Amino acid sequence: MKRSGFTLVEIMVAITVFVIVVVAAGETLFSVRQAWQKQKLVLDSIRNARWAVEFMVNEMRQGSNFSVFASTLQFELPPGGAPNRVWYWRGDGATYGNADILFRGAGASLNNANSVRQELSNFIVTNPSGNGIFASAGATLYTIELTVRPKPAEAASSKNQNYTLRTMSRQRN
Repeated sequence: MKRSGFTLVEIMVAITVFVIVVVAAGETLFSVRQAWQKQKLVLDSIRNARWAVEFMVNEMRQGSNFSVFASTLQFELPPGGAPNRVWYWRGDGATYGNADILFRGAGASLNNANSVRQELSNFIVTNPSGNGIFASAGATLYTIELTVRPKPAEAASSKNQNYTLRTMSRQRN
């Protein structure tokens, strides 16, 4: 009498092949998810920096009486004296905030502005060009150069690249 069906060896081979296919599919999905998360971090840091630069430029165009330093910018908005001063600065890693963050505040001095500071952009690193974040290119022309890196605490590499945004703005007043 001939029996139809599968032997124990055939079932074991089929289960083994099925497990290998499922594990391979799982690893593929996991690696795709990791790549997606990494790309999302990069895009978020660039989008954040781009928004910050646009925000600063829009505000700078309305200001007057600028003082520019490598990592600090101050101006009056609206024009009218020290109490109306707006400050942008990169944190110092201590009193004035985390060095990976660009801040905005308002007040007569940086200390006053620091007490009401708001985070404007994060993931900030030192510009590879050697330029400061802010520079004056004439009496009414100002440059903003902002470099971000998804993991600012780690060195720049092919997997942790710098992205630099640079723009020039002229005050309108």
